[in-house]
Amino acid sequence: MEVPLGLAPFAGQSRGEHAAVLAGGAVACLIGYVGAAALLFGVGALDHGEPAGPRRVASGFASLACWGFYTAAFVRGKGGPVTDALAYPVATVTLIPFAFRWIAFGPAWGAVRDRIGFLVFQPGLFLDAAALIAPGVAFGAGLLALWASVLGEDAVEEWQREHLPEEFRRAFADE
Repeated sequence: MEVPLGLAPFAGQSRGEHAAVLAGGAVACLIGYVGAAALLFGVGALDHGEPAGPRRVASGFASLACWGFYTAAFVRGKGGPVTDALAYPVATVTLIPFAFRWIAFGPAWGAVRDRIGFLVFQPGLFLDAAALIAPGVAFGAGLLALWASVLGEDAVEEWQREHLPEEFRRAFADE
C-alpha cells in the first residue's frame, strides 16, 4: 500500500526521525499550552469548570509553539511537506490540550455531551477552533514566507531538489 503524495515524508529520513518530529510537535504544543496558562493565569485555569477565556489564550500560545516547531521541521526537511504544514499541527493542537486537561483534571463527560449537539449551533466551538488554528497558521505561513525570501529562488529550488521526493516535486513544486 502506497502513501498518498500529500502525506509522503521528506526524502532521506528514517521512521525514527519522522516519529521524533511528531513527538517534538506534541512537546512544543504542551509547553506552549501549559506554559502560557501557568505564566498568565495559573494551571488551574485549564480545569474543565473554569471560564473558557484562559483556555483559549493558552490554546493560542500552544498553536504558535506547535506551528513554529513544525515550520522549523519543514525547513530542516524533517516530517513531510504537507503534513508539517497542516495535518500534524492541526491534529496536535486538537489532541494535546484535550489530553492534558483529561489527564490533569479528569474526564469531563458532561462537556463532551454538551459539544455533541450537532443540531444546535454552538459558537463556542468555532471560537475554540479559531484559537487553536488561526494563530499557528498565520505564524507558520509568515515564517515560511520569511525563510523563502531570505533564501532566494535558487536556494529554494535547491532545497526542493534535496528534500522533496521526486514524485512529490513533479506533482506539486515543478511548474
